Amino acid sequence: SRHEEISGSRAFARSGAAIRATHALKSREYSPEILASDAIVFATPLYYYGMTSQLKTVIDRFCSSNSSITNKGLRSVLIAVAWNADSWTFDALEAHYETLVRYLHLKDCGRLLGYGCGTPAMTKRSRFMKEAYALGQSL
Repeated sequence: SRHEEISGSRAFARSGAAIRATHALKSREYSPEILASDAIVFATPLYYYGMTSQLKTVIDRFCSSNSSITNKGLRSVLIAVAWNADSWTFDALEAHYETLVRYLHLKDCGRLLGYGCGTPAMTKRSRFMKEAYALGQSL
């Protein structure tokens, strides 16, 4: 998938908008990128049982364009990693994601929840790298 670097801090894939934010911008600056895509990939490390504040800010800002997004019927994916490996680790994050899917009329195409992936090295050695690749291929 082809990625374009936008303002050096957010990357969007034309087919599957992968949102990575290190600071927030006004919704009008990235809503066109989302609307030009056929999917949104929400990717985040788990931060106290939720998404990072950076991703939450991006979501809050683009939800202001929700009618354009809901009318598009975008596909969505959740990818998250966490140090913790307890069965309940991602419950709150999944509930938030499910709410976004309902609110924005997204088509959930899968979730990859990396239990026990507290460092890049731990993640690299896990089965989740292959699962992430397969999930990407399925889109």
